[in-house]
Amino acid sequence: MKRGNRYRIYPNKEQKVLMEKHFGSTRFVYNRLLNIKSTLYKKCRISISEFDLNNHLLVLKEIYPWLKEINAGALQQASRNLNKAFTNFFNFGFGYPQRKSKKDHHFSFQLPGE
Repeated sequence: MKRGNRYRIYPNKEQKVLMEKHFGSTRFVYNRLLNIKSTLYKKCRISISEFDLNNHLLVLKEIYPWLKEINAGALQQASRNLNKAFTNFFNFGFGYPQRKSKKDHHFSFQLPGE
């Protein structure tokens, strides 16, 4: 059985800025990787794995140096979430993975735990 915890926090200004960076960066990475995966499949009929998506993370960090300020685990989790969304689409008939939006009002990011 998997367990999760939810916490209510009251961050100061510095912590709030760091959290907002994480929210935006994980959304940015998810959308970029979705675009890469969709384009490769539409143009070349190539499906790339989660491992390949994580390799693209390294390229994204070189192109966008501000991604280096974000916890690497949170960015890898965005890649894992995208891979899970595609698995659900192909295996269980869920909808095609959609881009994340700032207007969504579900600001969250995940950090892999023990």
